[in-house]
Amino acid sequence: MSKTGQETKLYLVRHGETVWNVEDKMQGVKDSPLTEKGLEHARMFGQALKKLSMTVDKIYTSDLGRAFDTAALIGEALNLEIHKDERLRERNMGIFEGHSWDSARELFPEEFAKTVSNDNDYRIPGGGTKGEYMAQVSSFLDYVSKEHEGQKILAVTHRGFVNFALRIVLHIPFDEKFGVIVNNTALTGFVLRKGKWLLEKFGDI
Repeated sequence: MSKTGQETKLYLVRHGETVWNVEDKMQGVKDSPLTEKGLEHARMFGQALKKLSMTVDKIYTSDLGRAFDTAALIGEALNLEIHKDERLRERNMGIFEGHSWDSARELFPEEFAKTVSNDNDYRIPGGGTKGEYMAQVSSFLDYVSKEHEGQKILAVTHRGFVNFALRIVLHIPFDEKFGVIVNNTALTGFVLRKGKWLLEKFGDI
């Protein structure tokens, strides 16, 4: 519990559906626009929070277009400014970006096999490593715990970020299968207790 007696909460929201989501292509740090469905779901998400009177003190967003556009619609509904933070970006998937998982596996078999291996230091050509991305996600979690004590923070981000945050909080190593689906505009909620993040909500509104 914080000095104010209020718990620190962090709500992660994956961006709305994009064109490349529909085409089953990896986006990484590349971008594709929100579909009409993605835009509508972002509006609906913001209105749902407003109707629930869910208190949000500050909204952060990845600076990538699909997340920023989603956050802008949520912020409009809640009458809150949005603040960009590059740490909320998707993992850089290098040569795989713009390809489906099946296509990437076929076109880059050696690189793909190393990427899905347990080697957290393997760097995707043109991209990053699991270890680097884990540090990126951890940095934002630590930032919220230190700079927003007792507040409720909403962060619009990406599937990879949510997956890595769940692994960090739940202590799930990469050599273990992790069968979760992070849908577009689904909410994942963490609460900070005794200096540790705990999972409070998953796939919720």
